[in-house]
Amino acid sequence: MGSLIEYFKKKTATSVLEKAIKHAQKVQECVIKLDDGLEILFKEKDPDKSHDIFHKVDLLEGEADTIRREILNDISRGELNPSVRIDLSHLIKRLDDVANCATGVARRIATVPIIFWEQSSEETIKLFGEMMKTTVNCVEYLDKIVIDLLGERQEVENYAKKINLLEHEVDLLNINLRRSLQQTDYDLNSFTVFTVGNTIDIMEGISDSIEIVADYIMQLLRSANVL
Repeated sequence: MGSLIEYFKKKTATSVLEKAIKHAQKVQECVIKLDDGLEILFKEKDPDKSHDIFHKVDLLEGEADTIRREILNDISRGELNPSVRIDLSHLIKRLDDVANCATGVARRIATVPIIFWEQSSEETIKLFGEMMKTTVNCVEYLDKIVIDLLGERQEVENYAKKINLLEHEVDLLNINLRRSLQQTDYDLNSFTVFTVGNTIDIMEGISDSIEIVADYIMQLLRSANVL
């Protein structure tokens, strides 16, 4: 896999590298916009306004998909070593998984009736917000680690460690959130409860997917004997 690192050093790779960074930044926007929607939902209790923002997450994910397809098209036409093409494809796919998770949360949480949030405890709402904010902190390192991978590769290991720590924080918040949910008496449709549980799983999947990107990047660098 070390050949991918050599590919990054070539001038002919400039277009692909620029698109890869743009893709990572668009993925990051998906997660940040999701947080914006949740903040409106929790603080302003305005489902219509929050749903409009959740829809924008969907649109951003579509833009990320377009960039992903352009990158895959570029590398399929270029004269690349097959291993380079495979490694770059895997990297882009792992980045795309982050955006897919953010969209999955946005689509599902938009279907949760406002009565669920009205019946939720302050602790539950607080933990939802903390879990999302920690996820945003995690995704802030996503474009940083990609940019550094494609550049000097001086801070990749440091960024990867920060991502690992934040992903672990999300896991702990997820446990506390589930405990809080089970301590609350809800008078709700069973499918609503199922949808919320599924949404939390996918929300946790955002930071999991970011960690997978970081781990894959570390694998690439170790294979190239950069670390």
